[in-house]
Amino acid sequence: METSKSFDPYEVIGIITPGTLVALLLASEVPLFKRFVNGDGLTVGDLGLFVMVAFVLGHLIQAFGNLVEAPVWLFRGLPSSYVRNAEQRLISPAQRKILDARLVAMEGESAKLDSVPYPVFRAITARAYTRVQAAGRSARIDTFSRTYGLFRGLVAASTLALGWSIFAHRGQTTLLIVLGVMLCAAVWRMRRFGEHYARTLWLEFIDLPAATTGPAQAAPL
Repeated sequence: METSKSFDPYEVIGIITPGTLVALLLASEVPLFKRFVNGDGLTVGDLGLFVMVAFVLGHLIQAFGNLVEAPVWLFRGLPSSYVRNAEQRLISPAQRKILDARLVAMEGESAKLDSVPYPVFRAITARAYTRVQAAGRSARIDTFSRTYGLFRGLVAASTLALGWSIFAHRGQTTLLIVLGVMLCAAVWRMRRFGEHYARTLWLEFIDLPAATTGPAQAAPL
């Protein structure tokens, strides 16, 4: 199996950062974790253990992030699907006409933007991304995707922290306000980068050579 040899630290940061927020919450609330916030400072071993705990928690939080993602996009669906609506503002009307023609060329008449169902369009979006990636033009899209994942994790972590604080520290108004502001900021940034991802994906797709976005050709026997 072919794998990439490049190491992307941003993918690790996107996991550890939300995990660190929850790890600090545990360190301030659970006796087992209080060693990480005591006044004696952290040893190298403690720091390494804390990073490992944050990394594991980060992966679990991203699983919870998949659940909190749905309410964030409840009313309009994922940004990549905005282009189905003629009144959308993700790309220009002229760009939307080109996109419509490119999708029909790739998938057939059933992929026309005004009629394609949302579940089907998600599969079409995945195929369009594959074409862009194969052309070597997905770097900026991937950057937006990783940043989106980071803020999705922060939304999940902030939701957990705020929920716990409402339960255990409801009298600490300042703490609740700070966590509430953090949650709102994370949701706003998550939505912003989700739209950046979708816009860049479709613009890169329509800028591909026409032969690249056409139907797949069968391999010669």
